[in-house]
Amino acid sequence: MDYTAMVDVFREARVADGTGWEMTAKSVDADVRAFGSVPERTMLIAEIDGQVIGWARAYDFGFATDDGRMLNHSGHVLPAWRRRGIGRALLGGVQAELAHVRSSRSDPSGSSAGFHTWIFASNQSARTMLEADGYRPLRYVVEMTRSLADLPAIELPDGLSTRPVGALDRAPVLRALNDAMQDHHGWPEMSDDQMALMFDHPVRGQFDVWQVAWCGDRVVGGVLGYVDADENLAMDRRRGYTEGIFTVRDWRGRGVASALITQNLRLLRDRGMTEAALSVDTENPTGALVLYERHGFREVDRVIVYRRELEPAP
Repeated sequence: MDYTAMVDVFREARVADGTGWEMTAKSVDADVRAFGSVPERTMLIAEIDGQVIGWARAYDFGFATDDGRMLNHSGHVLPAWRRRGIGRALLGGVQAELAHVRSSRSDPSGSSAGFHTWIFASNQSARTMLEADGYRPLRYVVEMTRSLADLPAIELPDGLSTRPVGALDRAPVLRALNDAMQDHHGWPEMSDDQMALMFDHPVRGQFDVWQVAWCGDRVVGGVLGYVDADENLAMDRRRGYTEGIFTVRDWRGRGVASALITQNLRLLRDRGMTEAALSVDTENPTGALVLYERHGFREVDRVIVYRRELEPAP
């Protein structure tokens, strides 16, 4: 599979659509491995005279208590080749593969399922195509940034500490993250191995950027930040990410997340970054959007999570 050609298509589409993130061949490969996908079945390529002009990717994101089976897909078409039916053909192809995937799952009788895709709100052409095919907005995700000037100092609650995160810490950190996210929208049931694959990634797996709060040997919260050097080069900026923010249930409301966020921001600044970014579900049940606004983050873009509802499991 020619991931480099796929990335070239993505980059041209990104410029046309005004999206603010980057993709590399390494990150595509890592994402494919994370979801156990078989590229020959789950990736569709559109070519003209040997040139890749579009692609689409399908993956089973798992089963969540609120959304049921989440059958995700993404894709891009070169701007010069749009409005010729290529996007619709790719969409139909990934839907067929996802329907096949769903038929192999043993979901509870009567449970829901849907095709899911994330689209920047400014991408009107993709929104029009999806809505014509029966997709509807399910929820909204806000992209936020803040300057790394004038950072506050917030201490962890008494009894908690941080330390450098090593390879042996990965499993307990990811286990705590997985547990803390179970009451969030659209979070699937994931095994330890699946969580490890999610973070065996050239960007998401930067242990040296992670900030983790410990109560003795127990993980009680974390900010699993990172710096995407390729993205910064492509976008001509110095941005770090304040992502993977979580607090275990019995420690919520005590300032753990606030302290870890400020530690993350200071680390990013020390590494030469000038801004931090994160994304958050506008309906986050823990009130995260308000917390991030209190820490100086402001909305710069919005993503729509689209869903096309499928028949319940038999």
